[in-house]
Amino acid sequence: MQLSAEGFRSMRAEQPFMKKVQQLLRKAGLQLSLQNGEVIALTGGGSDRNFYRIKDGDTSVVVMASVTQRFDIESYISVGTFLFKHGIGVPQIYAQDDEKQVVLLEDLGDDSLLQLLKKAAGAQEIKRYYEQVLASLAEMQMETKKTLNDCDYLRGRSFGYEALRWETDYFTECFLKRFCGLVIDNDEELDREFHVLAARLDSEPRYFMHRDFQSQNIYFKDDRPRFIDFQTATKGLLQYDAVSLLKDAYFKLDENIRDELLSFYLETIESGWSMDIDRESFIRTFHRAGLQRNMQALGAFAYLAMDKEKTAFAAHIPNALFYLRDALKQFSEFPLLRELSEQAESKTQGTKL
Repeated sequence: MQLSAEGFRSMRAEQPFMKKVQQLLRKAGLQLSLQNGEVIALTGGGSDRNFYRIKDGDTSVVVMASVTQRFDIESYISVGTFLFKHGIGVPQIYAQDDEKQVVLLEDLGDDSLLQLLKKAAGAQEIKRYYEQVLASLAEMQMETKKTLNDCDYLRGRSFGYEALRWETDYFTECFLKRFCGLVIDNDEELDREFHVLAARLDSEPRYFMHRDFQSQNIYFKDDRPRFIDFQTATKGLLQYDAVSLLKDAYFKLDENIRDELLSFYLETIESGWSMDIDRESFIRTFHRAGLQRNMQALGAFAYLAMDKEKTAFAAHIPNALFYLRDALKQFSEFPLLRELSEQAESKTQGTKL
């Protein structure tokens, strides 16, 4: 959505806001004009934050602003600063206001991984993009392992049993019950199955976990992967981010290519950081994490479509449900979840909001 500078001021008519942006531009030493520059409102995604690109000649910057989501802004600054200091590909934070509600960020451009995958010439180009991203993911996970407690936001966070159960409760309430209209007669049995899954994933070692590592949150700038939307990062298992990428509902990967990419990721960790990995166990946990991740995604898609009226997210439910049902074929300990996922598939066929 492209706006004139006047249109930008109309959208954010509060003069204190405009004054604050101008002050931050001066503070960061960025020579951009709000009067003459081109301003673009960046839309899309599930975020409640507002993003604007200010472009003046060859110079551009992104403004991230929020009045209601201050916590997201504070955590974004904390995690972003931590990752940037480690040389990880995240946007540079140029300046922020004292209230931490307006932030000036490096402009990463428009080449999201999702857009590049859609335009890719074939399987080899797709694999090349993924391999670059997986190599950067491994670096982010491994290079930060010993210093996670240096980040104020991450210090007290861990993606353990309670967080895992929150995700499956979210899936049950938002997707199964509300979106699909399913009546679950045996809540205790479903609770037991989710307990088994959460307890198993909770036993894994902790690393940096982005928590929403999918193709819309990854950009390429100067042929290097760059990551956004890390404000809910935590300490968690390696496999969660890897499966978020390789079983991403926004871009469905061929199973053989996914297996090759997972092997590449493991080889990268083993060779780059001298880790001795039990591959069979790792891959088994990868697919368990896929159950967890795609249940979270289904809950989120349902919530965004119904409660936030962002109905376009409903279009991604079939892929997420496919990944869930496909992974369930590998496990015998979730019979009720398998049955409910089959019912959900029937209920969502041809669904329109």
